[in-house]
Amino acid sequence: MKRKRMIRFTNALLAALLAVFGFSNCDEPRVEYGTPNADYTVRGKVVDKVNQQPVKGIRVSYSTSRPILMYGVIPTPYRPLATDTSQVDGTYKVSQRISAGELQNNMLPVYVEDIDGDENGLYRDTTIVVDFENAVRSGKKKGWYDGERTVELKVELQPKLKQDE
Repeated sequence: MKRKRMIRFTNALLAALLAVFGFSNCDEPRVEYGTPNADYTVRGKVVDKVNQQPVKGIRVSYSTSRPILMYGVIPTPYRPLATDTSQVDGTYKVSQRISAGELQNNMLPVYVEDIDGDENGLYRDTTIVVDFENAVRSGKKKGWYDGERTVELKVELQPKLKQDE
């Protein structure tokens, strides 16, 4: 009788210990669906190349560097991801969360366009390829999210000449 009681007590004690310590740490790894992504930010100042004065009213935008075939559908070649217009002091900031599949070799083309016409002078549109390889990284990584990557870019615009029009 005493032996039966001892076995029941031992079984109950072992069951309690396994319940508390053993099974609580048997979580399966969390399955994450998606692709790695990060916030890519380009900020800086737009200035006139001749006199280094800030230029207002310039659209700065970027898109994926080339069309990416996904799920058998061919996307449009130019899909703007982020857009900003330069302020009075010439500053701008474009930022967008981009997945790793959309970014080719850590580079994004930045399109700079004069959209206000004669109002702040006429400037040539230009495209600058920005390399995010040495970008400043900030923000907390969590799961697939890789934080924010920021590049400072001073854009020097060439004024349009009469023969350019």
